[in-house]
Amino acid sequence: MRAFICAGALALAGCAAVPPQVDEPASPVALRARDAVDPAFSLSGRFVVKGPDQSGSAALDWTHSTRHDELQVNGPLGKVLAQLVRDERGVRLIDDRQRVTEAASLDALSRTVFGMDLPLSRAAVWVTGRAGSADVRARDAAGRIAVLSERNWRVEFTEYDGDGTEALPRQIDASDGEYSFRLRIDEWYPLP
Repeated sequence: MRAFICAGALALAGCAAVPPQVDEPASPVALRARDAVDPAFSLSGRFVVKGPDQSGSAALDWTHSTRHDELQVNGPLGKVLAQLVRDERGVRLIDDRQRVTEAASLDALSRTVFGMDLPLSRAAVWVTGRAGSADVRARDAAGRIAVLSERNWRVEFTEYDGDGTEALPRQIDASDGEYSFRLRIDEWYPLP
């Protein structure tokens, strides 16, 4: 079950029509999260992951930059279920029993730990409302991505944190037909 919840946290990943509004300037957090050269963000949220035989939910705290990721998955009472660190040496997943699994990349880690091809390397792009190499299937009334697809995953941006074109996602639903994942972002934090 813990591995299943960890998979959901790492997968990160209907069109919500928003009435057209006067565009708001991008927040400093959104500008930094979507920086073309060195994107960086920090967020807190909750997620639910469902599969054919099980489901689970947890909270997460994630700090991302081009060279480094730290993601902590917490249970309902605040217990640390897993920690993930990505840096120049590769990726390390530390579970609640302090067992360490290492891999060269996020995608390699998903194959090793979860036995499935989760698009983990795309999560940092998708969570900021960008497509990266994915196909954009639909946009909302404000022109933001509403649906994208990549590697058999359909990712829906069901809510943004404002009405402007530069608003960051608030809720993201993803599914590959067998597994589904919902990420609810409670707070975006600025990084220097």
